[in-house]
Amino acid sequence: MLDIDQLQTPIWIYDIDNYRIHWANESALTLWHASSLEELTARDFQEGTSDAVQHTLLNYLDDFALGKRICHWWQLSPKGKAKDVYCQFSGVYLDDGRLAMLVEGLHVERAEIAALVSGTIMICLFNEQFELLSANPSFRQQFGTDIHNLADLIPVDELVKIDRQLAGKDKFYEQDICLQCADGNRWHSVEVRLSETTAGDFVVSFQDIHERKSRELELQQMATHDVLTGVFNRKGLFQRMKLLHEKQTPFSIYYIDLDGFKPINDGFGHAVGDSLLCQVASRLRRCTGDDGDISRIGGDEFVVILPEACVDDYFDVFATALVQSLSGQYKISDDIPPVVLSVSVGVASYPRDDDDLELLLADADAAMYMAKGSGRRCWIQYRKGMREQLLRRTQISQRIGAALLNDEFEMCYQPVFDMHDSRVVIVEALVRWPGSELAEVSPDELIDVAEHCGLIGELSSWIFYQACQEFRAIRQRFGDQVLLSLNVSGLHIQQGRLISDLEYAINSAGLLPQDLVLELTERVIMPDSKEYSSTIDQLIGYGFSFAIDDFGTGFSSLAYLNSIPAKWVKLDREFVSRLDKGVETVTCIHKLVDALGMNLIVEGVETRWQVEKLKEHQIFYQQGYYHFSPANLRNLLCDQSELKWVNVG
Repeated sequence: MLDIDQLQTPIWIYDIDNYRIHWANESALTLWHASSLEELTARDFQEGTSDAVQHTLLNYLDDFALGKRICHWWQLSPKGKAKDVYCQFSGVYLDDGRLAMLVEGLHVERAEIAALVSGTIMICLFNEQFELLSANPSFRQQFGTDIHNLADLIPVDELVKIDRQLAGKDKFYEQDICLQCADGNRWHSVEVRLSETTAGDFVVSFQDIHERKSRELELQQMATHDVLTGVFNRKGLFQRMKLLHEKQTPFSIYYIDLDGFKPINDGFGHAVGDSLLCQVASRLRRCTGDDGDISRIGGDEFVVILPEACVDDYFDVFATALVQSLSGQYKISDDIPPVVLSVSVGVASYPRDDDDLELLLADADAAMYMAKGSGRRCWIQYRKGMREQLLRRTQISQRIGAALLNDEFEMCYQPVFDMHDSRVVIVEALVRWPGSELAEVSPDELIDVAEHCGLIGELSSWIFYQACQEFRAIRQRFGDQVLLSLNVSGLHIQQGRLISDLEYAINSAGLLPQDLVLELTERVIMPDSKEYSSTIDQLIGYGFSFAIDDFGTGFSSLAYLNSIPAKWVKLDREFVSRLDKGVETVTCIHKLVDALGMNLIVEGVETRWQVEKLKEHQIFYQQGYYHFSPANLRNLLCDQSELKWVNVG
């Protein structure tokens, strides 16, 4: 049978009602500096026990009656010498039927306390006016002697909660609060109970938990914040959104993507990329101030949450300012020249666009992708259907690679006619995906998605090779005057493989560079496009000719035409669609293009009236549905071709 007297752990029974130790084992006698059990049980602890401590111990009796155990650091004073002891309190019945307190204690030197979970318990007694009536020595050591009212220690908003909790059913308050101590701010676990003996009074116990709470908050910070920039991460973002959602507070999400970040990160190194991300976060803080929350949820993707009340009157102004503030030069160091970034921003709002927070973020993401597709350095507000469009883009991007391997694509051609004699002078090669499960995927949509998912090089290489192989049959049917037109992506040029892909395609088909027209957008072919100019110069040297695609919708003005190395200018179809409102703009562009020794091709010709109107003004190079509808193809082509002639817009 276990002999309690032989245990190394001090154990004693304290009679709370009579302020006396009722029994103790040998280890407890040593702890209390007692010469014998009789000497210890004869001691009267009433004089050294404050009213606050006695009220606390009496309250403990209620917990003991329910079978509860209480663990605290407790300061004992055997023969006037203070000792900090970690105690486990529980109830035990005496022979007379009264409930007393069984104490198991572990003595630890005061210097070791800082390394443990919490400090010695501090106990105070307050009246209903929050005036301090009594406190144990530990309280005075921690908070000094200038505390006379609970309001001197605890913030007013917490006092209101205490008053409400004590008036409620539980009559109990518990909270972790950072309090001003004699040596600075420290976290404490605060418990408040009504006194069992004096109506209106209440007992407050404080326990120093600063080390544990600091570690806990540090872990919380790591769990909800981005380590690099210090802003929220995805988890923190959703916590903030849920908080606003629970309060039913309308808010907007600004989904921000950095345009051109990857080349900078890859070219200058991750240290430069990290510095850039930190500067972006800093600019975002200046933009939002104290009104919004910022998070980084991806490599170069940030999200700002802003209550709509903050931007009700200037929603578009804030979004525009966000784009302008984040776009521009960033200085990294004296050794590296400033780098230039722009941003694309998508905006979605709760509850207007979605009540589901995951879908709301997807809405903002979809709007951001639309902003990227609109030329970047801009913002777009979410509209119904955008998310479905983004889902479709994702589905297409996931299937392009397999479609290339399975040879699912096929070529189609759109002819350009010289209306002098209704001859085909150019055939534009376009790609179709007839076997796709995603309904009809247009050439423009396919190319756009391939650019965004990084497969534009593979897809373009396949198009070049296939079109060159089929072009031999086209010339056999329609004459050697026909040229093959291929659309070239700026991203394909950036990948550094365009020239080799073209060489392989034309050499395999026995063609020459002079047989091809390369269609590029204005942004790529403009003379100040330094990222493309070297490749353009090489292609010119090889003998390739160029066409400016969709002229009039991009970056250049008419003044640039005399310095752009193009033989053909393809006027965007929007000009033809407004031809009934006046032909002056089209004729003006035609005269300028002609004077510069270039040829103007008008896209989007769909009616006989448009054909004749353009011919009336000596504009003969035309492309559009009218010229390759089935009826007109039969009239214009002497022999039906097995090649596919389709309308793509």
